Amino acid sequence: MKETTDFKAVCIDEQSKDYLREIAKWGKFLAILGFIKFGFLLLYTIVFPLVAANIECHLNYKLPRLAITLFFLILAIVIYFPSNYLYLFARYTRRALNQNDQDVLRHAFQELKACYRYIGILMIILMCLYPLAITCLILMC
Repeated sequence: MKETTDFKAVCIDEQSKDYLREIAKWGKFLAILGFIKFGFLLLYTIVFPLVAANIECHLNYKLPRLAITLFFLILAIVIYFPSNYLYLFARYTRRALNQNDQDVLRHAFQELKACYRYIGILMIILMCLYPLAITCLILMC
C-alpha cells in the first residue's frame, strides 16, 4: 500500500516578514552584546594574572590564579557560540527577506536551531552540575 503525504507549503505573509525582520534586529543586537561580553571575558583572562599579584598584597591571601583564569576562558568560549549562531541567524534572515530567498531563510532557521540546541545542552549540563556543587558544599561544611 502506497502512502501519500500531503505537503502544504507554509507561506510567510507581510506581517510575518515584519516580525522576522524585528526578530533579526533584536537577534543581531543580542549577538553583538554577546560578542562584547566575549571580548571582556578574554580581556579578563589576559589581565587577571597580571593584576592578581597586586590583589594578593591587599588580601594577604594567595589567589588560585590559574583556576580563575581558566574560569574566565571557559566562560568566554561558552558565550561565543550562541552569540555566533544568533548573529548568523540574524544575518541570514535579513538577507532572505531582502532577496526573498527560501534557501537562505532555511539556513537562517538552521542557525537558530543550532543556537537553541547549544543552549539546551548547556542547560542540561548546568542542571547536572547543581547537585554536584551542592553536595560539595555540604561536604565542605
